[in-house]
Amino acid sequence: MVWARTKLIIYDDIFEPHEEIFINYSGPHPEKLYPRIQELIPPIFNIPPSHIQEISFTWEMPSETHIKFNVWWRIIKQMDVHSHIRVDLKLKGFSKNGRGPATISIDASLITEYPQDTLIQQSIFYEMGRRFWHALFYHKKRMEYIQIGKRIIRKFEEEIKKYLEELSANGS
Repeated sequence: MVWARTKLIIYDDIFEPHEEIFINYSGPHPEKLYPRIQELIPPIFNIPPSHIQEISFTWEMPSETHIKFNVWWRIIKQMDVHSHIRVDLKLKGFSKNGRGPATISIDASLITEYPQDTLIQQSIFYEMGRRFWHALFYHKKRMEYIQIGKRIIRKFEEEIKKYLEELSANGS
């Protein structure tokens, strides 16, 4: 991430056209998805836990047999000094007597930031040079980052689906 007061920001969706991935589950113990997701994020995304933010967390237990949950994580995978992949991951569901539905949504973007704080960075010559460099060299790199993001998201999706099959099969 670029730390600057003023910056040019380019957003690219990992999946075009803008596509949010949904994984729906209905079966035993959907609340067990929360710890499993937290286990899977660091190794699959290859990031330290400090790059994972729990933006929102709601875990309600109106009774001993009823659980409602709603969690939102933001995952930042730094690719280089200018670009990072941002993934918004949401888990929502409830469990009553050990059974219930849950939905996981995944929204991923590649974000590129160019600082524009100094007079040099705000000049037309700097912008022409940056645009030239971006078009000839960096655009290809960003497209590689999008492919990396797709592979990571698909791997995460596969691991979650594998775990959901285990939950359904074991019933525990």
